[in-house]
Amino acid sequence: MKILCYGDSNTYGYDGTDPFGGRLPEDARWPELLGRSLGCECLNCGLNGRRVPRFPRSIDADLRLLSQAREGDLIIVMLGTNDLLCEAGPEETAGYMRYFLEKLKEAHPNCALLLTAPPAAVTDAEDLSPAFSELAEAYSETAQELGICYADTTRWQIPTVGDGVHFSERGHRLFARKMGQTIRMLMA
Repeated sequence: MKILCYGDSNTYGYDGTDPFGGRLPEDARWPELLGRSLGCECLNCGLNGRRVPRFPRSIDADLRLLSQAREGDLIIVMLGTNDLLCEAGPEETAGYMRYFLEKLKEAHPNCALLLTAPPAAVTDAEDLSPAFSELAEAYSETAQELGICYADTTRWQIPTVGDGVHFSERGHRLFARKMGQTIRMLMA
């Protein structure tokens, strides 16, 4: 089995402590840690600033990126943080996610999909926890309606760096451990 982790800067491994916006080492990023813990190939398809794809061109580009998936693989989708930080509402974000997941299911009918609600962000400007909770609820409904797996990470209490958004190295380790537990439960 191969796992594709499709997400934003927290999947990519953005180093929120680096003033130049660097990337954490490979052995400190949750997708790579997850792959090692599960003993499988885990591809990091994270991109800084990524939002839920909304336009045909971006959807097509992301589906091409995920074309590395083959029958029996797992695609973990964790997006929504940048949408909410850019003042898109939870319902709007969930609507775009539903459409993207429908296209992803069409493109990869024999892959398992795991929709993941991202951990809540708490910035200097505001506590976005209520919006993230609302998004998690909408994602849960979407996953249930589409018949795909779902994980609500808003309850995982992932440690972040000072910006309140990006996972710390400890946060990446904790996220990988909890995601591994989630995947093992889904496979059982």
